[in-house]
Amino acid sequence: MILRLSLRRTLLLAGILAAGPLTAAPAGARPQPAPPPVEAPVAPAWSGANAAARPAEPAWWRAYGDPALDRLVERALTAGPDLPGALARIDQARAAARAVGAGRFPSGTVNGSLARTEQSLENGLGQLTRFVPTINRTQDTASLNATLGWDLGLGGGVKNGARAARADLGAAQAGLAATRLALAAEVTARYLDLREAEARSRLVTRQRDDLAARLRYAELRLAATEGSARERDARVRELGEAEASLPLLDAQVRAARFALAVLTGRPAGADLPELSAVGPGAAVPLAEDPAAGTPADLLRARPDLVMAEARIVSARARVKSALGEYWPHVSIGGLLGFDTNRLAGFGTPASRITQGFIGLRWRLFDFARIDAEVAAARGAEREALAAYRDAVLRAGAQVESAFALAAARREALAAQDRRRAAADSAWTSAQAAYRLGEISDDQLRGESLQHASAEADQLAARRALAEAVLDCRKALGG
Repeated sequence: MILRLSLRRTLLLAGILAAGPLTAAPAGARPQPAPPPVEAPVAPAWSGANAAARPAEPAWWRAYGDPALDRLVERALTAGPDLPGALARIDQARAAARAVGAGRFPSGTVNGSLARTEQSLENGLGQLTRFVPTINRTQDTASLNATLGWDLGLGGGVKNGARAARADLGAAQAGLAATRLALAAEVTARYLDLREAEARSRLVTRQRDDLAARLRYAELRLAATEGSARERDARVRELGEAEASLPLLDAQVRAARFALAVLTGRPAGADLPELSAVGPGAAVPLAEDPAAGTPADLLRARPDLVMAEARIVSARARVKSALGEYWPHVSIGGLLGFDTNRLAGFGTPASRITQGFIGLRWRLFDFARIDAEVAAARGAEREALAAYRDAVLRAGAQVESAFALAAARREALAAQDRRRAAADSAWTSAQAAYRLGEISDDQLRGESLQHASAEADQLAARRALAEAVLDCRKALGG
């Protein structure tokens, strides 16, 4: 329904309607309960995580103290394969927020036309030219007008739609932070794989040389009837195991390099100049356990929790938008322009047209459908709340588990460090005994193999701890 009024009366009525929100519920609208508050199920304190205050660490990977890792991560965060998609989602959400927000303001259109029409003499008005000579068969029409309209949004639909769109934009921005976190963590994990595989390859190469020498000694003793075939066969088996593992380790090194190349925006197999920041034989880097702060800090630090909370805000805004459909939609507008059938008279006061109007649209007999729309929106809100609570619970469990595992692996590394220290001492003593002629080269190489075994176990413990600290970082959101 459209009521046509003078432009002055239209503006006066618009001021009255926009002076304040309606407070009474429209006829037929059903009372709706207030939405429950967002309650995050977080504990007051951590049970095992490092409860020190969390500093601002945007470049958390620098805690590993490895220049090559720093450069790889920085490269990935500027050229990584997943970033363009996340940035595009932000652009889409920002554009959607602008489009919805624009509905809160008046909109205007300008329309114009200029036409010359020759009427048919066999149909319509053209037939009158035979009887009324003053009617011209050829007609000129000119029209130009500007229309301004404004949806007052009395039910809050436009306002809440804009709020939901802004929440979606916040979720997209948190999605970018989640992508950056995942990318940095993936680069760190693959770099740890690379350094471990390289170190193991060096260890196995040394073990292979010692095993080959010991096999020669066993064959010499067997030829001199001083050894046994069993001893020789055992050493053949050990040498075969070492030689078989070398190609696998080489494949692991190449796989880690391929993954790092792709993560940094390069084709697989491309050179990685960032690795030159450290010399050959670099060890697996380690970092201290990060500060976890309080469980409440996690709600703002983890991007997935920020996204889940933004979805709640969006869902609640859409519930309010659905409730707004119980209210009538009132719009006001005006038109000013010129319309004439004579080009010579275009723009004159006689050709001027003005119009003011109020539009009313009310889904008065559609409350059953509105009830279903509100119920669907509330269902989506409950789903968002459940997803948020589940995400918070899982995040807390991940933090506690990651720190518990890191503590256990740190103890395991301490035990392996003690074993390595004892192996170093035994290896030093063996070298001294060999120089004094107290032990043979075969026995010295046996001590070398024992030392390499302790070094390999220490390497595995070091890699496990580095991965556990990385898991702590991922659980904390960086």
